[in-house]
Amino acid sequence: MKQTYSYDTVSEALNDLAKRGFTHDFNINKEADCLICSNTLTQLSPEEFEIVEIYRFEGDTDPADEMIVFAISSIKHNLKGILLNAYGIYSDSATSNIVAKLEKNESPVKPIKRAEYLKKLSREHHHGLLLVWKIKAGFSKNIAVNRIKQYTDWFYAAHLKPHFQEEEVQVFPILGNDNILIQKAIQEHQQLAQLFNETDNVERALKQITIDLVNHIRFEERILFNQIQTVATPEQITMIEALHTNEAFTDNTTDPFWN
Repeated sequence: MKQTYSYDTVSEALNDLAKRGFTHDFNINKEADCLICSNTLTQLSPEEFEIVEIYRFEGDTDPADEMIVFAISSIKHNLKGILLNAYGIYSDSATSNIVAKLEKNESPVKPIKRAEYLKKLSREHHHGLLLVWKIKAGFSKNIAVNRIKQYTDWFYAAHLKPHFQEEEVQVFPILGNDNILIQKAIQEHQQLAQLFNETDNVERALKQITIDLVNHIRFEERILFNQIQTVATPEQITMIEALHTNEAFTDNTTDPFWN
């Protein structure tokens, strides 16, 4: 009989899976319709891997806040690793074979249907949630604060700050700066920027980021983006689509302290 496992937290699941040989990190590459190993850059088509285990960890208030851990095995490429997915943040086209394979194993909770022109920003929100998980994993492993800070500094400069700027310049004008929801979002951007730039009480700031960034992402995904979708004109949508680029997320694995 196959042994079964149960975990209370994402960190506990990842630590035990690593001990059992699932040591590689995988990301979804939807353009190539494959999984890609961040360690070896090996690409796995849907036929070249199996999902051997799956673990879901619900958020405190909403099942759509799930973090899903997939244990991936590829006999052909002799690779075993994990794929993390923050469920419920964005819904993409069902034409992708790689997404279809994963969705067969995912929670029946229906994901938020995001307008096409906002999907890039929603994908970036997904990486923001993974950042929070990495910070928490670092603290749970008693990683030196300066190591976590180096990664969050890089993430903020390379990804989060440009994300904020893109929202404020391209998307928020749809509702206007006088809109109370936009004012709230901009204020939260500023508060998060202060936390990421904190140099005196870094540990406190990092722990606050794990709270404030999740709350901000939930607000934008559940309230703000839905409101924007209801009022955006075809001209505004066309303008945003013309300015968006679909660059793949490239992580900084120089010091993967969260593994």
